[in-house]
Amino acid sequence: MKFYSKYKFYLAFTAILLGSCNKFLDVKPKGQVIPETLNDYLALMSDPLRVTATSANQLYSTDEIFLPEEFRASANSYLGKAAVRAYDFDILYDTGEDDPDWNNAYRTLYVCNSVLAGLSTNTESDVTKRHQVEGEARVHRAYTYLMLVNEYATHYNSATAATDAGVPLPVKPDINALPARASVKDVYTLIEEDLTQATNLLADKSTYTYRPSKAAAFGMLARMYLYMGNWQKAFEAADKALQLNSFSYDYNTFSWSVPATKKGLLGFPSSSVDIKDIVYLKYGRNAGGAYQFNFLIAQSQAALYTTGDLRNEFGTTTLGYYGETLPMPGVLETGAIYNYNRIGITNGELLLTRAEAQARLGNTPEALNDLNALRKMRFRTADYKALTAETPAQALDLVLNDRRIELAFIGLRLFDIKRLNLEGRNISVQHGDKILKPGDPRFILPISQKVLDLNPNIKQNPR
Repeated sequence: MKFYSKYKFYLAFTAILLGSCNKFLDVKPKGQVIPETLNDYLALMSDPLRVTATSANQLYSTDEIFLPEEFRASANSYLGKAAVRAYDFDILYDTGEDDPDWNNAYRTLYVCNSVLAGLSTNTESDVTKRHQVEGEARVHRAYTYLMLVNEYATHYNSATAATDAGVPLPVKPDINALPARASVKDVYTLIEEDLTQATNLLADKSTYTYRPSKAAAFGMLARMYLYMGNWQKAFEAADKALQLNSFSYDYNTFSWSVPATKKGLLGFPSSSVDIKDIVYLKYGRNAGGAYQFNFLIAQSQAALYTTGDLRNEFGTTTLGYYGETLPMPGVLETGAIYNYNRIGITNGELLLTRAEAQARLGNTPEALNDLNALRKMRFRTADYKALTAETPAQALDLVLNDRRIELAFIGLRLFDIKRLNLEGRNISVQHGDKILKPGDPRFILPISQKVLDLNPNIKQNPR
């Protein structure tokens, strides 16, 4: 009952945030529910539809998925035309249309900034709860900015980050401000500061994975440093996170209750909050799956699975909603391992981050140790073979290949393509007769015209 009361309070405050607006952040409050206590602030950090939600538009512009022409209409109606436009590397939203990724992110930032501002005047004496509130707000803010800057800006490049346009960077709950785009470097600086502070504020683990913990803060730092190309710090942060929580599921313990149609995954929690290998849970939107008759798995992505890979067994299907055979495999997105409500920081990602950092630091045996530890839990026991490499470069290629499989369909692939192309890996994405080649500005998603109209200080990304 106590949680229910807090949730009712949050719904009231969220209703304010979702009211009509006339500023680019689209968050102008028009009510009288004013959060003041530490419990109020914790309630604000519990919203599953805002604070725990994450972006999705970047899912559709990658080499992971394929849209058959005969499925285009259903994809348009089920996921919305923005998904199809992203697949076509086009402008996502018409004039006057909202961009949910942008709006949800800045609503989350408004909540986090409001909480942090409120703490400055709150006089309650519960230091532990105060630290929890501040730490959670900082992790949520950092995560949101990391997704925003990678979705709507060029990838971090140490040579140009100080001048590359990032995203607006409000740190106070001022709905009247019309900030211009901060530099990519400034955005990353705030993310690093928030997460570093959070590691000193939060408990090692949290009761619910949607609530940030110290492990979540270190996990986010690991992802951030990986994107920055700071391999030593990426290794250290991933290692610290894994020291706090190293659990990963062995997929050999899973089975289907109805194997012929891949229904009822046994051994894997049906509730996302009960999944034990997540250190920081986020909810996303689906990339498109077989059961919705739209996006399927791209041929190049499907070819990555080799004999005995249980991620293929428990994450893909060749059957549509009514049991018909699909033209190519689709994603099993509900009740399976590629669940779009299982997005965030997992120990699988952290093992791969630590392995990639080790390979880039020249530590081939250590990189293979982490990679093979993960793969042993992902392959049927009879088919598992440890991978070997003679050089760090070979080990890195193996890690990056497995990263494409383990972290598929959750919104990270576009960011990986951007960072890997910076080092000359020359990854292109082709959808039909449309192609994105390395260096194409359309790897950066456009800012909606509505945002630009509401805040003339924001400049559009080149197309």
